[in-house]
Amino acid sequence: MTDDFDAAVLTAKNDRELIPTRLRAKQNSEWDETANGAEAGMRLIERSMLMLTQPDAAELDRAYAVLKSLHGTAFSWDPPDVPGLERLGATRMRQYVRAWINEWDLRHLDPGYQPQTEAVAVAIRYDEEHTLEPD
Repeated sequence: MTDDFDAAVLTAKNDRELIPTRLRAKQNSEWDETANGAEAGMRLIERSMLMLTQPDAAELDRAYAVLKSLHGTAFSWDPPDVPGLERLGATRMRQYVRAWINEWDLRHLDPGYQPQTEAVAVAIRYDEEHTLEPD
């Protein structure tokens, strides 16, 4: 989970109270069990959620080597080294992985191309998508 999940969803949206109430409102034993499970899951998040640590240089190097090998195997080629993103403490592992793979994909399509990946901040939203709800 992201580091803001508890505050953004369980607290700000009041899901601790709203979700079990909505489920139990269906007045069905199956939904009562689901509500109990949801409450247990939210308590577990509050008590036991482990935060992931940022990858260190050694972990990034290992991930890079494995992904480079996998990309080479998948596309039957010898991928060149790519710069990826600058190694900063705030960059998440998925950003590094996406940058490396995108750069290898582009170099595979055009070996002379020199991609320059840029990371931009994207706000994580936990809003409900009401268009997905049945009428």
